[in-house]
Parts: sequence; structure tokens; C-alpha cells
Amino acid sequence: MSLLVPVHEAPRAGYQPEVDGLRAIAVMAVLFFHAGFAVFGGGFTGVDVFFVISGYLITRILMDSCQAGSFSFTRFMVRRIARLYPALLFTLMLCLVLGFLVFSPGDYITLAESTIYAFFSVSNIKFWLGAGYFDTSSETNPLLHTWSLGVEQQFYLVWPFIVYGACRLNARLLPWVLALTGLLSLLASQWYTQLDPSANYFLTPFRVFEFAIGGLLVFAVRRFVLANIWQELIMLAGFALLAWGVFVFDKTTAFPGFNGLVPALGAALCIFASGARYAGWLLRNRLAVFIGLISYSVYLIHWPLIVFYKYYIYRPLMPAEQWALVILPLFLGYAMYVLVENRYRRMNLSSWYFKEILQRAGAVAVVLLPAFFILTQNGMPFRMNTHFAQHTFDSPRFHEEQYGGAGYSMGSQALGDSQALFHEAVFLGDSYARQFAYGLDQVLAGQGVKIDTSFEDGCFFGPGYTRILDGMARQDCQDRLDYALQTAFTNRIPLIYAVSFRNYQNTLGTADGKRVRLSDEEYLRFLQANFDAIHERIGLGNRLIIIGTPPGAGSQAGLASCVDRPAYLPLTCAKYLALPREKGNAWQINQMLAEYARSRFNVIFIDPYDILCGERLCQTMQAGRFLYSDGTHLSRDGSLLVSQGLAPALLREWGLAPDTE
Repeated sequence: MSLLVPVHEAPRAGYQPEVDGLRAIAVMAVLFFHAGFAVFGGGFTGVDVFFVISGYLITRILMDSCQAGSFSFTRFMVRRIARLYPALLFTLMLCLVLGFLVFSPGDYITLAESTIYAFFSVSNIKFWLGAGYFDTSSETNPLLHTWSLGVEQQFYLVWPFIVYGACRLNARLLPWVLALTGLLSLLASQWYTQLDPSANYFLTPFRVFEFAIGGLLVFAVRRFVLANIWQELIMLAGFALLAWGVFVFDKTTAFPGFNGLVPALGAALCIFASGARYAGWLLRNRLAVFIGLISYSVYLIHWPLIVFYKYYIYRPLMPAEQWALVILPLFLGYAMYVLVENRYRRMNLSSWYFKEILQRAGAVAVVLLPAFFILTQNGMPFRMNTHFAQHTFDSPRFHEEQYGGAGYSMGSQALGDSQALFHEAVFLGDSYARQFAYGLDQVLAGQGVKIDTSFEDGCFFGPGYTRILDGMARQDCQDRLDYALQTAFTNRIPLIYAVSFRNYQNTLGTADGKRVRLSDEEYLRFLQANFDAIHERIGLGNRLIIIGTPPGAGSQAGLASCVDRPAYLPLTCAKYLALPREKGNAWQINQMLAEYARSRFNVIFIDPYDILCGERLCQTMQAGRFLYSDGTHLSRDGSLLVSQGLAPALLREWGLAPDTE
């Protein structure tokens, strides 16, 4: 073999290099996806390829041991633990060390909790329970990717009993049992795409069908022998399905459900036709096999590398950095493979020699004891710098408590003076509208006026258009839009509109669920046409007031990742706390909206940049107070500050203050 392939991975009985080549495709798809390359919008399907491979290999191992009469669940699990845990424990330990050096106390607590869950292979359950609209764990949790390892380990606990039980009862029933198990999982997954998309994505029962496809593949490979031309065609079909998943799917795709069949069947076809003489070379070439051999270590190390790097630099990645975060994990993964994964993967965990028991206990202790210590010490706040007067400390709770919309529900409610007779306007928008609730409530109450609201987080609002989430058009967005438009039209009151304009470009769809894909220029024109349609619905004689998007805190991770970081780190992130206007959120869109308002009658645009920014720089803190509760949403202090700036213009438009222009 090539020098690229370690000599200790010489071909063994039953070894299929094409399977390792398929692993290479899967891990590279994940790398490009996580590094932020937009064209790899469905790179997450690489994980599904891994599930099919596991189903294929594990079912084959179990069937062989059952037929030989040598099946032992204990021996099977010991081998699985020896295969997966050395590299995992090293990753957990490395993350705890890097977290100590870089993370704020709040993020360090989250990392410690995730470490414990990952150790016990239930991190998928933790991330399911913690998923939500404001969840920022993908930006600050270097162990988020261990959810898939939790699914794998839970699969290992159940699958042997299914295979062994069927074999003992009647071996000929096994493929039917696997098919029925997979079918039930698939139908449940499709059902849950609408019922609970987060559970559907993270929990093992909704992934079993992918493992089952791999299991059924064992029977297909052993029973059918195809001519080379058919192998070539089937291999190409497999590649086509894999490419469809990677390049066509994205975060708006309902997944897994029936869509999960695309990468799963693609992987199965590639394995089934692995003997293809020409197309199969794409999987069995030495580079692909080499990357496949180290793919587990690469997968483990790549996400922590991305998270810690982005956390430290406190700014979006540049193209050169994105490429580096694809290439560097390959080198680090190879080192980890040689020094850890391959070195310990065949260790005998059944041995009861004192020295070996001590080594295992030590490996566990260096992970779990520090994790529990971090939790008892509240994230070790002694590491924090004293440069800033205010600290978030517990960043998730800080956002929950200090977000400008905290305490204000979605839907319709009155902001301002509840004793006022009439609503002066109706405010329509997502969380970027609800963030003004605290400030407007305070300011308008002092003026003796009130407004109605129609809030729904994560929604785009437009006649005939909405947001596509998990492949489905959000009806709740349409309902909130209809309420606001009807209220404004019937009562002849202005409509205030605010959303995160930039965030919906790639998640737009029609009310019947059809995706709308727009380039940057097309999206700007679409927004203008959308506002024309809204204005027509409320009456052109009525006023449409558009509030732009605030510039943000400079990083999706939030202010805590800068102001609460350890004192021994260079405070390079501080220079991004006052960011240039053009680097803020939706700067270009805000400029377009301002121009649009000037070209239309009875359309007013109010730009938060005018309040939060000077001539060049936008502030994220004022008098030691945070203006944002996370990376993009205004805090209560920020909400009050911006609302105080907005109020004079709003009152003038309502005829409640003199026009000073």
C-alpha cells in the first residue's frame, strides 16, 4: 500500500477498502459543512453515511458470531468501547484543557456538563432537551458533534439483541425483522419531522432505519453477484444520491424522515457495488482509504478546533480560515489516530491485572473528576479578567433574563399605557421585534400611549410567503401576519414591521411549502416587493413603519465570549466590541430599506444604526452595560436605549409629538 496508509492496517479477511473510502466522503462533507462553505449545505448527511456503514459492519459481525455460536454481548460491547473510547476520552480531556484556557465561566460550565453526558454516551439526549430558538450551543460547545456518538452507542446496546434474538428464533426471519424495524423507525421519523423536529434529529429511535439499511445490505451483498456494468451504474447512482444530499439539502430540509433515505440509500448502493472496476476506484484509491482510516479521529477533533478558534478570534471566518479548518483536522486527526486511536483500539478491557485496571480508572478520572470540579466551582470564575465592569457570568441565563423581550410573550399584547383607550399602531415581527418590547413598554407608558403586537419568533412575514422550517411552511407565521394586517387595516392604524431581514434569505418559501431561492440582489428586490404587498394590504393611505436590524455584538457567541474570557488571554476581541458600521448585521439591507422608504409614500424607515453607532463605529456596551443579551439581540438596556431613540419618530408619525423637521 501507499505510504499514506499505515502498515498496521494491512488488508484482513473481509476488509473492504471501499468502505473506508466512503467514510472519507462522509467526513469531508461534514468538514466542509461545519467550516461554513455554503455550497455544502447538506454536509450534515455525512453522519447518516456513517450510520449506514455502522449498521452494515456491526450486523455482519453479529451474524458471523451468531452462526459460529460464539456470540457474547459482553465481549461485543468491550470491543466497541475499546474501539471508540480512547480517542473520545482524549478529545474530552483536550476540550477541558482548552476550555480552561479560553472559555468564560458560563461556557466552561456548559462544556463540563456536555463532557459528562458525552462520556456516558447520552449527549444526544442533552442536546435534544436543550435545543430551542435561542440555543447558541453550536457556536460555543465543542462537544456538540458527540450527539452522533451517543446514537451509535445506544444502537450498540440494542442491535445485538435484535440480531441474536432473530437468529436464535429462525435465522431466515432476520432480514424481515430488520426490514420491519427499519420501516417502523422510518415512519416514526417522518411523522416526527412535524411533531418534534429536534427529537427526530437527535434521538436514536428515529435513526434506526439508517442502521437497518446497512444491516439489510449484508444479505444483499452475500446473495447477489452483478455484472460489472451493473456495478458501475449502481455505484454512480450511489454517488448521485450522496451528492444530492450534500449539495441540495440544507437546514430547511425536513430531516431525517423520508429525506434521510437519500444519503442512506446512496451509501448502501456504494457499498453494494463496491466491486465496480472504474467508479469504485473513487472509493478504493489510496488517498480516500487513508482519510477513511483516520476519519473517526478527524471527526472527533474537527469540531472542537472550529469552535475554539471562532470563540477566540470573536469574528466571522475568512475564506482562508475556512479552508484551514478543513485541512488542519486531517493532520491533527492523523496524529490522534496514530498516537491514541489505533494504539489502544484493541486493548483487552477484560483483563483484571492491577496495572491495567489502574490505567483505565486513571483515564476515566482525568475526564470525569475535572468535569465535576468545574461544576462545583461555578466554571472557575477566578480566571476572568477585570477589564470590564459588568460580566454575564452565566451567558445562557443572562440571555434568558436580560433579553429585551424577556417576560413578553409571542402573539398579541399591549405595550405601553394599558389605560390608554386606543392602540396607536400594531407591531409585527420576530424576535428582532420582540427585543424592543421592554424598551417600548417603558417609554410609551411614560407618554400615555399603547400599541398592539403580533410577535412570533423565527418568522418571516409576507403575503403568500413564510419561513420554511424542517421542510414545512410555518402556518403560525401566516397567522400572525394576517392578524397584524387585519388589525392595521380595520383600525386604520400604522403597521410597524421588524424582522432579522438577513437571516431569512435561505429559508424563504411560499405558503404552500415551496422553497424560494434568491441571490443577494434578487432578495433585496424581493423585500421591496414584499413591503409593497404589505402596504397595499393595510391601505396605501396608511403608514408602514419599518425598523431596521441593529448592528449586533460582533460575534454569534455573544459578549460573554469576550468580556468573560480568562485574564491571561490577550484581549484582542475587545477591538471588535466597537465594530465598523459596514461590519454590522444587515448593513446593506438597512441601506436598501432606507432608500426604499424614500421612494414610497407613507413608508417610514427607522435605522437603529443611527442610535447605536457614531459616524464610523457601533457600540456594544454603554457605561459598562451590555447592549446585547447574546450576539445579535438587544438586552433590556439596549432595548431601552434604542426605544428612547425610536420614540420621538414614532410619536411624530402618530401625530402625538410636534414635527421638528
